[in-house]
Amino acid sequence: MTGDVVQTFSNPKYFPSIAEHVALQGSVHALRPAGAKPLLQLRAGNSLFFEDDEGDNVFHLVRGTVAFYRFMSDEHRVICGFALAGEVFNMSHRGRYLCSAEALSDCLYRRRSWQDVEANQVQDEMQEKYLAYLHSEPWTMQFQTLRRLHLSADESVANFILEIGRRTNPGLTNGSRVHLEMSRADIASYLGLTVETVVRSLKRLTSKGLLIAYTPHEFGICDIAGIYRCLRGSHD
Repeated sequence: MTGDVVQTFSNPKYFPSIAEHVALQGSVHALRPAGAKPLLQLRAGNSLFFEDDEGDNVFHLVRGTVAFYRFMSDEHRVICGFALAGEVFNMSHRGRYLCSAEALSDCLYRRRSWQDVEANQVQDEMQEKYLAYLHSEPWTMQFQTLRRLHLSADESVANFILEIGRRTNPGLTNGSRVHLEMSRADIASYLGLTVETVVRSLKRLTSKGLLIAYTPHEFGICDIAGIYRCLRGSHD
């Protein structure tokens, strides 16, 4: 990110934990106007917007998974985050998108302008936090990236499973299933690992009895306390 963006989000009004993030995303209905926007469709592999495009829309992803990515100076694509079904995102600053967004699966979404969101909101504490959360998106991504630098490969993969699981199922516990629509290459790019390392870490987590693999994209939580121990007590 540019120095300007980092400075803007270095002290956000509200920075949610993962648990609060789930609660805020669960209140997405609070941002909808009285007249619901029509559902739009985006096929897997197509882009919603590109880095540096003009725009400030707020998107409500009804179905599917979207990956956010940027190109480095060597033209290497790096994934910096994901949006999951039911979540809201903006990813713009001063009228331009900070990254590109690509559908990893067939998606349905609603789109509203930022001005429309602000004009239609009812002033209460939850919605003020939600708007502040949208403002803090780039800073949140930067924080998560810095945090992953202090995790081992197995810890990073375990934390990723928990992150996705809790965002799709706030009551995540033993027996819960976690569906991953992203490929191993997407996960590796997001975590800063190689594909081979991600595969080996998943095998180790399953061999330890922490996870069970039903399919390449479907995992079950077998020992959530053990996963937290793997994370050395880091819960958020």
